[in-house]
Amino acid sequence: MAFNQTAAAPSHKMRRCLLMAFALIALALTALPTASFAGTDTAGNVLATDNDANPSSAEGDLYWAGQALNLDDASIDRDVIAAGDTLSIRDCTVGGAVRLAARTIDIAKTTVDGSVTVAGQHVVLNTGSTANCFYAMGETVALRGSTKSAALAGDTVAIDGTVEGDVEVWADKLILGKNAHITGTVNAHVSEDPERAAGAEVGALKIDRTENEDTSTVNDVIGGTVAAALSTCFVALLLELVFPRATASAAGMLHQRPTPLWVSGLLGTIAIVPAVLLLIISIAGLSLAGALMCGVIGIALVSSAFAGCAIARMVGHSQNRYAMAAVGGIAAGALTGLPLVGGFISGVAFVFMLGYIIQIIWRNARLKPQQPTNTPGLPTA
Repeated sequence: MAFNQTAAAPSHKMRRCLLMAFALIALALTALPTASFAGTDTAGNVLATDNDANPSSAEGDLYWAGQALNLDDASIDRDVIAAGDTLSIRDCTVGGAVRLAARTIDIAKTTVDGSVTVAGQHVVLNTGSTANCFYAMGETVALRGSTKSAALAGDTVAIDGTVEGDVEVWADKLILGKNAHITGTVNAHVSEDPERAAGAEVGALKIDRTENEDTSTVNDVIGGTVAAALSTCFVALLLELVFPRATASAAGMLHQRPTPLWVSGLLGTIAIVPAVLLLIISIAGLSLAGALMCGVIGIALVSSAFAGCAIARMVGHSQNRYAMAAVGGIAAGALTGLPLVGGFISGVAFVFMLGYIIQIIWRNARLKPQQPTNTPGLPTA
């Protein structure tokens, strides 16, 4: 799967956010109970952790989570999916794809029929390794093996191997080693001129300097903020029309007891990633994992409007509720549309709405009506 050559270079902020997401996945998998992974299922998939010996073969997929994986001289018929601190794959054959998340990743003398997708701090596709595609993100990324295409993102990206197609690079620094042999085009989105060794062979090198990544004008910022404010205002009015009791209840919680709301929302946000991963790894819980992810996406889409509406209703509790919903929606949308702070405001709104939902579920569970008991000697109603 080739990347579009005309695609715009992602900002450093986006790359770091994606890297943080992979790091959270690795941390979540590492923290899971080891007893829930060991064994081989009926489809030939191998589930392993640090407590299990590294398998020499797997008829299906290999799922692994733990501190350190050293997979040596193994044959995996399908995919390898692993997360941990240090992942090393050497002298192996993989019939499918490889997907890894870890601090340090080293793939050496390994043949991968599918793609290699990895994220970490230090990532290397080492000498003697071959793959159909190599997609990597990290602080330092090195490609010394052979692949048909590549997309690499990091602070420092080094290519000292063979690529039979095109390469997309997003980096502060790009190094083309003396053993680099690239038949296609290298689209380099870099902040400084690439370092190219004397023996490096490149079909074509296109450089897009990214030292001025923020090229948006004042008009663009204003237009985006206005659009976000109007769209959020519309959603807030719709929420007030359909769920007036929910917005009023959220405003009451925020005014009377805000601490449980924020704490439960924060804990719920932290628990989402391991909960989804537990459901996915349990295989039977894939449908539940999908439903949970759909719910999270739905909350994220309307959280800014809901939070703005609830806060506005709390402040102007004696005013017209539709007017306050419109004001709150406009304010929330304008804040989320601002550069730099917009992402933070959206995150706070998500925590607020998730905390409200958790509090409602908790209160309903506590207030379930108890079954009446008959006292001896008294007639029943």
